[in-house]
Amino acid sequence: MLKNRIVWLAITSLFFLYIHWAGAQSRAASGLYQITSGTYDECCGIGGDFSSSLPNESQGFVSLTVDPQRNTATMIFLGEDGQTVFGVVPCPPGDPINFSLDYGFSLSNSIVFHVDPGPPPYQTYWSYTISNSTDRLRIDGMLGTARQNCADVPTQFSHSNVVAVLVPGPRLGITEFSKKGALLIIQGNAGWTNVIEASTDSVTWTPISTNLMPNTLCPVCPYILFRDPASTNLAHGFYRCFEIP
Repeated sequence: MLKNRIVWLAITSLFFLYIHWAGAQSRAASGLYQITSGTYDECCGIGGDFSSSLPNESQGFVSLTVDPQRNTATMIFLGEDGQTVFGVVPCPPGDPINFSLDYGFSLSNSIVFHVDPGPPPYQTYWSYTISNSTDRLRIDGMLGTARQNCADVPTQFSHSNVVAVLVPGPRLGITEFSKKGALLIIQGNAGWTNVIEASTDSVTWTPISTNLMPNTLCPVCPYILFRDPASTNLAHGFYRCFEIP
């Protein structure tokens, strides 16, 4: 141990910039949810209806943000990379309509998204309901365009019986201090990319390590160990980490 111990703190790990609070949840928690089952439909084009099972390449995750103070929420459908926003182009060529839904109202055990037709060119509207239990969502709803600029393309896009499970955030801890620097242990999801960031003021953050979380067999797996030699030159600081699928 160092004679004058350096004070470094591992703050609450961040996962896609959402904080996972411990304890019982009466409302849906903010976070990244992985889609495990469900159906996506496109309706009312000349070519007929189109239906597909979820998850797929374009819809693998749902990002949910809940503001418990205002009882509001936003929801985004993401691809299997956990980053690409799912969207449709109702009348090519044209800008896509992204499935990034605002104006959600959070109730005790559900969230309701409802928007009336908006401005041109598509006059987009949507109506979705999310029923939640501990770490799990069920999503049903439809997004549509009140204005049909192209006769041969769908105008209604819906999700039914979509089940999405909360992906646990990574856990970060400091196991020791030595002359070589602080030794961190990070537990996360196998096959995901883990990014560790450091800060001296908890405001400005700098990436210090990027690692692929391995598949390993142990009680606390998967995990990685990371030594931060730069910490020996500083009196105090903070660590945090997040993961990318």
